[in-house]
Amino acid sequence: MTNLDDKSFYKPSYSNLFNKIKDIKTPIKNEILIALLDGQWHSELELIRVTKKQHGFIGAVTLGTMIHGINHTIKNSYLQKKIVNGKMYYKISDNYVGLTRAAYRFDSNDFI
Repeated sequence: MTNLDDKSFYKPSYSNLFNKIKDIKTPIKNEILIALLDGQWHSELELIRVTKKQHGFIGAVTLGTMIHGINHTIKNSYLQKKIVNGKMYYKISDNYVGLTRAAYRFDSNDFI
């Protein structure tokens, strides 16, 4: 058996990020993150459709504001965006997909 120091695997910043993700209580922001849990790129239009089902009219500006708010709250590199053929796409940064899945599994009763 290998004698490894447990502290080498513990990253305090990840613990803080985990708690920040869990502490998001805005339903529309939770829906955005749940839609992005697969770690793939999702178009702005797709995310607008997902949120529109529960919250009525949501446009590109509101979605962009929500994405900016999530990045500001959690970490600036948390959600990525790119433009392909004039269309905006978003995804959770690869470094944080597993952490986000864990946070939502931990609070899964809130999202059933």
